[in-house]
Amino acid sequence: MSLHLAKPLEMQSLPRCPRSFGEFAVLCCLLGCWGWSAGARGDDIDEAKGLEFFETKIRPVLVKHCYECHSAESKEVKGGLRVDSATGLKQGGDSGPVLVVGKPRASLLIEVLRYEGAEMPPVSKLSNEVISAFERWVSMGAPDPRVVDVAETARHAIDIEEGRKFWAFQPVQSTDVPKVEKVDWPRSQIDAFVLSSLEQQGLAPSRDADRVTLVRRLYYDLTGLPPSPEEVIAFVNDSSAGAVETLVDKLLDSPQFGVQWGRHWLDVARYADSNGGDFNATFHNAWRYRDYVVNAMNNDKPFDQFVREQIAGDLLPYETDEQRAEQMIATGILMIGTKMLSERDKEKLRMDVVDEQINTIGKAFMGMTLGCARCHDHKFDPIPTRDYYALAGIFRSTSTLEGESQQYVSTWPKRTLPADEEHVAAVKKYDVTKKELKTSLDAAQKDLAQAQKTFDDLGKLYNELTIDDTEAKLIGKWIPSTYSKGFIGKGYIHDDQTDKGQKSVEFPVKITKSGRYDVRLAYTPNSGRADNVPIVIRHANGTSEVSLNQQPTPPIDGQFASVGAFEFKADSIAIVRLSNRGTVGHVIADAVRLVEVDKTGAPIVVEGAPANAIVEQAKSMLEVAQTKADTLEKQLKELDESAPAPLPKAIAVIDHKQIGDCEVRVRGETRNLGPKVERGFLQVANRGEQPKLTGHYSGRQQLAEWIASPDHPLTARVIVNRVWCHLIGEGLVRSVDNFGNLGERPTHPELLDHLASEFVRDGWSIKRAIRRIALSRTYQMSSDHNETSWQADPSNKLLWRAYRRRVPAEAIRDSMLAISGQLDLEPDGSPVKGLGTLVTNNSSNADTYKGKETSKRSVYLPIIRNELPPILTVFDFADPDLVTGKRSSTNVPAQALLLMNSPFVMQAADLTAKKLANREITDDELIAELYQLVFARQPTKLETDRAVGFLRGAESLDRSVRLSQLVHVLFASTKFRTLM
Repeated sequence: MSLHLAKPLEMQSLPRCPRSFGEFAVLCCLLGCWGWSAGARGDDIDEAKGLEFFETKIRPVLVKHCYECHSAESKEVKGGLRVDSATGLKQGGDSGPVLVVGKPRASLLIEVLRYEGAEMPPVSKLSNEVISAFERWVSMGAPDPRVVDVAETARHAIDIEEGRKFWAFQPVQSTDVPKVEKVDWPRSQIDAFVLSSLEQQGLAPSRDADRVTLVRRLYYDLTGLPPSPEEVIAFVNDSSAGAVETLVDKLLDSPQFGVQWGRHWLDVARYADSNGGDFNATFHNAWRYRDYVVNAMNNDKPFDQFVREQIAGDLLPYETDEQRAEQMIATGILMIGTKMLSERDKEKLRMDVVDEQINTIGKAFMGMTLGCARCHDHKFDPIPTRDYYALAGIFRSTSTLEGESQQYVSTWPKRTLPADEEHVAAVKKYDVTKKELKTSLDAAQKDLAQAQKTFDDLGKLYNELTIDDTEAKLIGKWIPSTYSKGFIGKGYIHDDQTDKGQKSVEFPVKITKSGRYDVRLAYTPNSGRADNVPIVIRHANGTSEVSLNQQPTPPIDGQFASVGAFEFKADSIAIVRLSNRGTVGHVIADAVRLVEVDKTGAPIVVEGAPANAIVEQAKSMLEVAQTKADTLEKQLKELDESAPAPLPKAIAVIDHKQIGDCEVRVRGETRNLGPKVERGFLQVANRGEQPKLTGHYSGRQQLAEWIASPDHPLTARVIVNRVWCHLIGEGLVRSVDNFGNLGERPTHPELLDHLASEFVRDGWSIKRAIRRIALSRTYQMSSDHNETSWQADPSNKLLWRAYRRRVPAEAIRDSMLAISGQLDLEPDGSPVKGLGTLVTNNSSNADTYKGKETSKRSVYLPIIRNELPPILTVFDFADPDLVTGKRSSTNVPAQALLLMNSPFVMQAADLTAKKLANREITDDELIAELYQLVFARQPTKLETDRAVGFLRGAESLDRSVRLSQLVHVLFASTKFRTLM
């Protein structure tokens, strides 16, 4: 059962720290909790990712817009500037250097692209999105792999057979387990591979991690949550041979396993709850894909089936409606990427979406940067442009966009999922009944309007003048309403019981005939109305003020109440003003009617007017029509209140109505068509005959089967490498999303293939792969430093020790919630259910999304592109615009500042302190319990002495405040967020 002590505040803006910074800093230093290191700077970027960014975002623009005048292909190199090589860009031209690396605003290149002086390209300015990409590229350090001219590299055609010799495209080899000298060290075949590499270099593995370190490592790695003190003690005291195995199996069976490992895949799938880009629309149903992934991990769905369902789930056979719905939801991976929905060139938008899908599928499942072949043959990997467009034909034959909204903004398919027959029948009955009621109501309202017109026309029996609230002058904010019935015209207005004395309504009435008129006001009665509404009438004899009680039913036709008769002159403007001065309750303004009366107050009958009987009949017909309309409106309201839940929907793809092959887009230009390419797969990764994708299907199912094949050289390698990376800290291939030439080579190629072979043999089971690694001695090593090993292998590629790792951003937040007793483990459906079509409006910087307080696990927070939760982003949360197999791990001042100043952290510290404050234990015991909660270990004597000394310090602070500060410091410490 989850415990809710208070709502966390991590979404709120950060105020100045209310605690004493001096005491806080002293306490941190006293306890040795701040560990500053020369970690990666915030703007550091992995070299491979930087080069990939250049290939996908920068090079295509240079080729399309700049090469004609500034390359070896140019008849004359204008301005002396060449942009077809890294050297040319950095040297600059006649105007000097065009790049100041790391400083976009100081770079001439950015200046001319922004048209802030010279204007390049001269034909038309590039889009803001493209210019922003160039600015980001310069900020990265302008990574650029081009060391030779394009003209020279273009002459070399891609040799597919030669490309297949590259290690990643070779078939997976199941090699023999190597023999080792230290035969008593390996506990698994994995250990033999690792130890063999170490022994070849004369190195030895580190000692085993102590059991406290190991239990904390296992809990965080497998569930993303800290172990409770009871769980730590139980494991430490379990001396049985199978203790670790039992714990691993327990954690693999925990529902929180799927949350932790599902989040790893959501990084790869670039999951978000909004579109981002130029039109940050809400993905109200993206959460179904999120939950699909979490459930797939918990249920240990075979990874090959996981692949098939995400690429082509809508095309796969199914046995039940539940299975069909699940498979449809799985295709959400193709939908949740960012799209430029307001792009007016719809063919360009369509091809941009195709490119994003190809890039995602390529990296996620094959570790290949396929997007680099959109404009030209891949510069580093054996992937010709024709292979890109062979895949493009498959995804262009898939419907990802549909219709248009708000004139030119595209949207995406929202497919209705299968549901049980009773639910479908209930919704169908509701829809039919509602349609019938609305039809009847429309007819009744037309009859009512006609009856009202007839009555109004007959009302000319008397000389009367009527002004509705729509013609009145409003002072202050009045709220329109149709809630209460019996109003005149289309509705009435009320003061909302606010700003009393500051709101008024003036009804101007043009008098056509001099005489005495009875002034009548219409209102809808209610016991909550004001009973003393001040009315001011300006007439021929001056001004009069009266009061009106709006609680009882108006005595005249149930709509009007008289406030007196006054003299008015012809061709004058009579003013009737009501206000909310001095009132209590709602003040209603509906209509004002002036009726000419004689000296006795009786209405004067107009000559030639119809008989009273006819008027009464019309009035009766009006009342009948009003009653019928009111009854139908009530029935419609009651129907809506008892409506069944809507049929579930998902953002999911479907094959396009127009299936076909795709032409090459020369240089990536949408309208510059080259030869048509038959739909197909990567030649270099396919050793059999290329399949023929013809007929009425996109080819996604065949693509899914090909990628999920045990014979595919990349799929199993890529996923086991991802698993290894999440457990060990680095992949056997460190560039986990790039197995190509720009990526790193495997440190243990035989071990990688061994893991891939075993993975397929185990039925593509993620849980078995994790279990195999977690039970290895390699995983269970300590992170102790060894100077000899460090000198020989400073980056630990040979795995002589465990990596010290920071836990993910989500685990930092979730741990504070868990320790303080706030964590709610239950999923909560859509995190954006209360938001409209747009979450933010980037063009006007409208901050329409403010986040929401929640005690749920971080995976259930709303992931809004361009507006991510600060507590996640500061700790390197994955960019949802990109495929992210391994997050950065930076060490920047913003992290310490957030932990010091965040109301969320302070509240977690306060609640944790309250849990401990009322315990009847000694100070030493209190500190021991606190360290066990936060660090899953007992404090050292020095730590205990310092902490107790702080608690017993100067009496200027209350003890409870000091205890809260102590907890706060531990939460802010590097030890709290580091796995040893």
